[in-house]
Amino acid sequence: MRKKIEIIAEVAQGYEGNEKLANLLTKGAIASNTDAVKFQLVYADELATPDYEYYQLFKELEMMPRIWIDICQKIHDAGKKVYFDVFGLFSLDMAKQVGADGVKLSTTEFYNNALFDSAIIQFDTLYLSVGGIPTEDIDKKLSALSTEQVDKICLMYGFQSEPTPLDENNLNKLGIFKDRYPNFRIGFMDHSDGALDDAYYLPLVAMGTGINTIEKHITLDRELEIEDYISGVTPSEFIRFVSLVRRFESVLGVNSLVLTKQEQTYRNKATKSVVAICDLKAGDTLTLDSVALKRCSKPITKDSILEIEQALGKALNTDINIDSPIEKGDL
Repeated sequence: MRKKIEIIAEVAQGYEGNEKLANLLTKGAIASNTDAVKFQLVYADELATPDYEYYQLFKELEMMPRIWIDICQKIHDAGKKVYFDVFGLFSLDMAKQVGADGVKLSTTEFYNNALFDSAIIQFDTLYLSVGGIPTEDIDKKLSALSTEQVDKICLMYGFQSEPTPLDENNLNKLGIFKDRYPNFRIGFMDHSDGALDDAYYLPLVAMGTGINTIEKHITLDRELEIEDYISGVTPSEFIRFVSLVRRFESVLGVNSLVLTKQEQTYRNKATKSVVAICDLKAGDTLTLDSVALKRCSKPITKDSILEIEQALGKALNTDINIDSPIEKGDL
């Protein structure tokens, strides 16, 4: 049976270094029926130099470990998982200390081998962003992994253009990643405009590619214009989003070409089989003047003759009434 798609409510930097705001977003995410909540664990001096244009913003995002411990506890108490984007060994170690269930490495950290190597040792769940990374570099990194390490990783595709225009999502890449890296879980990072219906429908389309995870931004209120609000939906909207995913993921069915019970029932009732179009006697040789392919009241079984060529020229060993099916044992 196909596993349920994991939904991650992505707070990102939306907490703005404010404990109260972080707790409100946590409360909203928990109420939205998401499977997990994710934050960016930012420490300015780990992420950038002081002259970088967003250094001060990064500085303002820093929060005390006790706050993160409390937030992780609340999320765990609600039966959800909590993940962090980490940007170096310091934030990685902090994520472990405060109780994270897993971490994510953004595209900007793809080549940070020391961070990757440490993350895959410390955590059982690692989300690895691969959007914008050349295929040969992805191949090189993934080919060196053990089976145990492969099982820990979910490859994440998507990028933020604040917001990402609908026609730039390239969802076909998700299917290509699925085919190229069949042993890995694949996830979609949705950055569509949170104010549009696209925010609901784009992830549903992505589900058709066979993804395992959807990461979607959550915000308290777009009118507040807090960090990362552009792609965010509000807690009440997130509830609707989760409901849609759960409703439509059932249409994906199973990853098998084996007929379902419903398909088998339809086949048995609707498939034509060889029937007599006149009364026939034992010893009669079947021709196109005596048999035809038709639906009949008797369901198809393993003894039914579905191809008329298998009956033509054969002699009956029993009498058959008009409109009655002719089975293999009758020849």
